[in-house]
Amino acid sequence: MKQIKFLFVALAAMVMSAGFTACSDDDEQQQGNFEKYLSSVESQVKAKKAKSGNKKALLLVAFGSTWENAHQTFKGIVADYEGDNAFKDYDVYFSFTSAICINKSREGEHYASQDFYAPNFWLEAIGRQKYEEVRVQSLHVIPGEEYLRLRDTYIKDFKNNVYGDLDNDYLEEGVKVFIGGPLMAEEEDVKDVATALNGYFSQYVQGDNAMVFLGHGNPEGYNYGNGNIRYTQLEEQLQAINPNYFVATVDMEDNLIDDLWANRMEGKVKDGVTITLHALMCIAGDHAHNDMSGIENEGDSWREFFQEQGFTCNYDGNDANSANNCILKGLGDYANIRAIWKKHTKEATEMFAEEEE
Repeated sequence: MKQIKFLFVALAAMVMSAGFTACSDDDEQQQGNFEKYLSSVESQVKAKKAKSGNKKALLLVAFGSTWENAHQTFKGIVADYEGDNAFKDYDVYFSFTSAICINKSREGEHYASQDFYAPNFWLEAIGRQKYEEVRVQSLHVIPGEEYLRLRDTYIKDFKNNVYGDLDNDYLEEGVKVFIGGPLMAEEEDVKDVATALNGYFSQYVQGDNAMVFLGHGNPEGYNYGNGNIRYTQLEEQLQAINPNYFVATVDMEDNLIDDLWANRMEGKVKDGVTITLHALMCIAGDHAHNDMSGIENEGDSWREFFQEQGFTCNYDGNDANSANNCILKGLGDYANIRAIWKKHTKEATEMFAEEEE
């Protein structure tokens, strides 16, 4: 009996030891990855600053994506900022907030493998190079979860020297940090967005035809900053221009595709007309390809939903000449929309200014 008890204790000790070893290995790997990623980002920042001689940095921050056309949109946004004379004194950098998009981009899902990094790496590297001004511009659409995490976690951690290796005098006296809000940061932005969208898409609501924009939205309980209200406000502004515009989401309670149909479209849109779909997101990524168009999750898309109601709503990604009522572009593909983001960048609010006073 004593021998059995001894063997049990020994086995338990081995299991615990293996568990501690695994945890230790995981910690070491995470630490190793952190240092590797930070080293990669820092080398890019150091090289760019040495070449440009600029004392100001501009970090553009998007949720992220793994789709080819979405990456082209991101590149276009960066190029637009770099080509704008208002930002000629800034070194422009680009970041994802989504860990899933970062990891899948490294794996090469839908796009050639490429490394992207979270904002904390870029801010830390920017701080090490002691830029005198840092502007951070959200490329999110509403002031929701992702934007608030950028503002209240990443930027505050940078200013609070969370990793403990930045110069405190530099952080307290030597750098000014600004943040530009998302596309519809304030209610006054909503009208500008509606006007810009109508300028591009008015042809799709001629006659009895309708256009539906697919937003993301925050789920109930995670509606940080009450950002969801911007979708309701945008639909109201669009419908003041033309009642055949509609806005719904994939994640906002009471504003999903079924809610849109039952509460706002059924009986108001003529049978058999054409309905055009467009993502209300910075890029046309996974939601545009799948939830909207049904490329991979066939049978469960907005396109098929409207087809089942008897409307014309087609998509054939393999035939450029086919009827295509699913426009696979993001808001970032349109200059007049980008201009609203850039306006926010120029008018960005200095964070911590009141605290420092």
